[in-house]
Amino acid sequence: MPVTRCTSARQAALACFTLLSLLAACGGADDPPAAPAPAPQSPPAPPSPGGTRVAGVFQGPLGAAVVLQNNAGDDLPLTIPSAGATLRYDELAFNFNQLLADGSAYAVSLKTAPVDHSCSVYQGANGTLPTESTPLRVGCEITDDLVSRSTDDAVLGTFFDSFAPSIGGADVPVGSTATAHGEGRYVAFVSGAPGMGGATGSNRQVYWRDRLTGETVLVSANAAGQQGNGQSQAPVVSADGQTVAFESFATNLDGADTNGARDVFVWSAARRGLGAVRVSVGAGGAQGNSHSWEPTLSGDGSLVAFTTNASNLTGGASGPNVVLRNLATGVNTLVTTDATGAGVGGSSPMLSESGARLAFYSFSSKITEGDTNDLWDVFVYDSATGAKRRVSLRDGGGERDVGTESRSRGVWPSISGDGRYVAYATTSTNVVAGDTNGLQDVFVVEVDTGRVVRASVSDAGVQGDGDSPLGQGERPALSYDGQWVAFSTRASNLGVPINNVVMRQWATGQTHRVSDLAISTVGAPVMSRKGAYVAFGAGMPRDSRFASTGLFAHYTGVARAFAWQD
Repeated sequence: MPVTRCTSARQAALACFTLLSLLAACGGADDPPAAPAPAPQSPPAPPSPGGTRVAGVFQGPLGAAVVLQNNAGDDLPLTIPSAGATLRYDELAFNFNQLLADGSAYAVSLKTAPVDHSCSVYQGANGTLPTESTPLRVGCEITDDLVSRSTDDAVLGTFFDSFAPSIGGADVPVGSTATAHGEGRYVAFVSGAPGMGGATGSNRQVYWRDRLTGETVLVSANAAGQQGNGQSQAPVVSADGQTVAFESFATNLDGADTNGARDVFVWSAARRGLGAVRVSVGAGGAQGNSHSWEPTLSGDGSLVAFTTNASNLTGGASGPNVVLRNLATGVNTLVTTDATGAGVGGSSPMLSESGARLAFYSFSSKITEGDTNDLWDVFVYDSATGAKRRVSLRDGGGERDVGTESRSRGVWPSISGDGRYVAYATTSTNVVAGDTNGLQDVFVVEVDTGRVVRASVSDAGVQGDGDSPLGQGERPALSYDGQWVAFSTRASNLGVPINNVVMRQWATGQTHRVSDLAISTVGAPVMSRKGAYVAFGAGMPRDSRFASTGLFAHYTGVARAFAWQD
């Protein structure tokens, strides 16, 4: 069985990552950790007068084992070796045993794969020797990766003490971030588990996990590495995976924190030595005179928006309003305003990847003209022009009805990374035609046209027989292009059992079952940039390596896993 462990490229990437990590720990790294190096080229087949062997590269988590076949025979067992590995993923170059004559066609397939992995011949499965049209690549990924765990796997956060996952990492550079770090490679989460990241468990803390290296880092800590002395929660990780924002009642993260209020903080993987930095501040770094919470980040972490009761972060604000802050310039902009520039109230912000658009919720009728429904609404703010558009309307325009919900209930909208689509949940019965189930549904709005589609329907277009999502106004998850939407559901006819997570391509009707718990329940899902991963909490174990409930990153297969390289 001719196989070769590919170490040079991976070890170079690891050496770079390790050096940057050490520098960052001392506050000396200005660049994010290196992405995994591209896969090496397939090893050249040994020259032979008898022909050529089909060659390729197998990539996946340590210990992943498959049996490949070529042309329905020539079985080739492969295992990603664990000995000497310092990353959680690696790759293995291989050659099939059989020599084939030039001009022979080949078709590589999987004969067997681990039951708890998702495996694929994702590139170059078919070709003609001696030259493959595209390099042959085989990949495996853990289908449900328990992410609420410590670096050494000794501490496992459960569904009952860990929650609010956020997933980041992209296979392309994002904004000002020059490096592509890998789709869904990073997860931020909250946990109160004692021992996680060295924390005592006396308060909930925020963590950042690198799934390639297996490192779990305590984020809600100050520059001296001391854990926050108050509850920290509501983390969001940037699309590039390198910045985490969160809210905290801790007073020891910033030495000048004396306002006795909840504040918003930002942590950078490139500047770990700074610890968490308070960003809910006004001119000259003046601390807010009241609470700030529920942050959101642009794709490269250069912009942060949050809800605040503070009146001194911008002019014209009182009560809960949304503020957008440029972290490079320190300029704050009040978003939730009327035509005069006065703050009229709003919350639940979410930024698009570029930061050009921001979705938010408000009960005010003064944000846009013609708002006569006396209901909560969802709006989209244009950061370049300051214009605001109301998007929680009927398909084709017109006011929606109240449904069975409160006129002022909380709603958490999502916006796609490209800023073209918004998703939200409501019990309104007239947003689209044929809505007769009297239940909460998920709707996707095309911002520029006002077109609305109900996403919480079956493959055949049948409306759900239970609420979607589970929580009142719970935020659905959207992919960067807005085509995939994921949500929890109590419906039994959407392709999953009740109290599970489903993912739908609303334009084509394609459905992916994210979870299938027979009992228990799930938390609100979040989605990686291209939809390759959906992260969520589950009240039952899903990762066969660990007998624990907790937070899981589910590989959907709709895009490449982060370790699968060309």
